[in-house]
Amino acid sequence: MIGKFRVLFWLGIVMLFLPFFGIPNTWKTGIAVLVGIILIALSVLLRNSYRAMRIIIKNLEHTVINTTIGATPAEKNHE
Repeated sequence: MIGKFRVLFWLGIVMLFLPFFGIPNTWKTGIAVLVGIILIALSVLLRNSYRAMRIIIKNLEHTVINTTIGATPAEKNHE
């Protein structure tokens, strides 16, 4: 997931400096469209990763709560 954030960061840097590159406007437009499509795909992937991680964390919390409810107070202090 860190790699996706790194790609997102560098694509943002490219978009920031794109107007100042000495290339023809048609190339700039093509690069902007391509980077935009990549950004959209990357944001969807990051959103799906985030949702999956949230579900895993909820399941872990639920498991931890269920296992500690059955323990006696003395057992909880020793954990």
